[in-house]
Amino acid sequence: MSVLAKKIPPVQKMQGGQATEKPLAQSFTFPAPIKGWVLNENLAGVSQGSARVLDNWICTTTGIRPRGGASKYATLPAACTSLMTYRAATSKFFAATASGIYDITTPASPTTVPSAAVSGRANGFYSSAMFGTAGGTFMYAVNGVDSPLLFDGATWTAITGASTPAITGVTTSNLINVWSFANRLFFVEKNSMTAWYLPVDSIGGAANSFSLAGVFTRGGTLLFGGKWSMDAGDGLDDKCVFVSSEGEVAIYQGTNPGSAADWSLAGVYFMPKPMGRNAYIQAGGDLLVATENGLIPVSASVNTDIGAIETKAVSQPIAPYWQNRGKSLIQLGWEIIKAPGSGIMVVSQPDTSGVTKTCLATNLITGAWSRFTGWDARCLGSYLGNGYFGAADSCVYLMDAGGSDGGAIYTAAYLGQFEHMGVYGQTKTIRQMRAMFQTGTPINPQLLAKADYNETLASPPSSPANYTTDAWDSGLWDTAIWDATTSAHNEATWVSIGVTGKMIAPELQLTFGVTPTPSVELVAIDAQFHVGAAVT
Repeated sequence: MSVLAKKIPPVQKMQGGQATEKPLAQSFTFPAPIKGWVLNENLAGVSQGSARVLDNWICTTTGIRPRGGASKYATLPAACTSLMTYRAATSKFFAATASGIYDITTPASPTTVPSAAVSGRANGFYSSAMFGTAGGTFMYAVNGVDSPLLFDGATWTAITGASTPAITGVTTSNLINVWSFANRLFFVEKNSMTAWYLPVDSIGGAANSFSLAGVFTRGGTLLFGGKWSMDAGDGLDDKCVFVSSEGEVAIYQGTNPGSAADWSLAGVYFMPKPMGRNAYIQAGGDLLVATENGLIPVSASVNTDIGAIETKAVSQPIAPYWQNRGKSLIQLGWEIIKAPGSGIMVVSQPDTSGVTKTCLATNLITGAWSRFTGWDARCLGSYLGNGYFGAADSCVYLMDAGGSDGGAIYTAAYLGQFEHMGVYGQTKTIRQMRAMFQTGTPINPQLLAKADYNETLASPPSSPANYTTDAWDSGLWDTAIWDATTSAHNEATWVSIGVTGKMIAPELQLTFGVTPTPSVELVAIDAQFHVGAAVT
């Protein structure tokens, strides 16, 4: 661990005409926790640049910034259960409820309920996949109760054995998961160990079955499938992955399940139980699966024994928290999306009780984790690079936008790791601290210190008064600040602390209930202290 403490010249004080020295003051810098939320290290020796609490912050490569709010984007007639994106020359964004699907590409207003694009449905939890053929670009959506839906960019078609196009050979309403591999569409039949696949480059036709009943030995059902590769793109080494509800992973190589010469089992591997049939995401060539014990890459299941696989989890820094939530929040399936516009990947943790409103975020470049609170994220979606979530209040929200959560305030809370501050085993008294920000918007920071592993946060501060962002062509001439939305300045103010202990951690909270998205980044926190100033 690098020691950042340094001595400050002694203060001279005159007594009886002679100069005496006060105890030497020292200083220490807590760098912003760019390593993110870290819970899996020994408390007495945690590496610098990480946090014990990191709620409603987003880690960057240079510091941490408070997340933007949740801006109401669309309103539905009932709770939102799924979000789906059709990606083509003209993209579309859809939200589902238990009974219908709604086009929310361009809502008339955030509070206007759109007409249903599809109605009369009996289930709102969908798996969807894009697929292209010579005839166009399509999206399939299946839910295991209703007939699958095929969207061609303009029209939704319910797919049965007699529709146009049609899928024959299987009861289509039993299909519960869909993906594409080697120019074929694959499906999972609910409550079974059976996958189905269509002919090459086809959105319909005779479905052929492929059973994994003799491959998986732990019981359960086939949950989902996907593509896995050792490189970052499509290539000759791409393999088809089948994952069961018990965490068994079967990997096949080849392109035609109907040909023994062109389809073979590469191996069966193990990981903890997945957290749902949409609890996975493509990451380069790898497939990340949200399991009850962590976010596990399929490559880790191939190369690591199940007893040690948690050490390969992408979520290893927050393992204690993840595993606690993985055991308690199992009512609804978890989901994962990337939101490149915010530089993060988001993992939902839906809670049907509505008590725990949290989800997790990790920086797409550094992998540093943080937690978002106050978001009732029942389902996730990504559209045009931005992240969205559907909530039980019948609304769809745009993530990291605006300065409030649908009009409600929220607080970004940071508690650093406890530090010796370069003086081991001795009591210190923190005299003053300052937080160094790069900020382009008003803030009302509350900076404190905690001693000796006390992790109880203080009551949060109030939000700064609401304000509007001055921008070209909308601000008042001779009043608005030029380029106010992008220019930032340094802000660092010393505040009195008066906390004594052997191990010290900084606590910083910022509250927002404003209109614009906050433009703030924490760079570091400085502390000045004396050693042995108190007898314990």
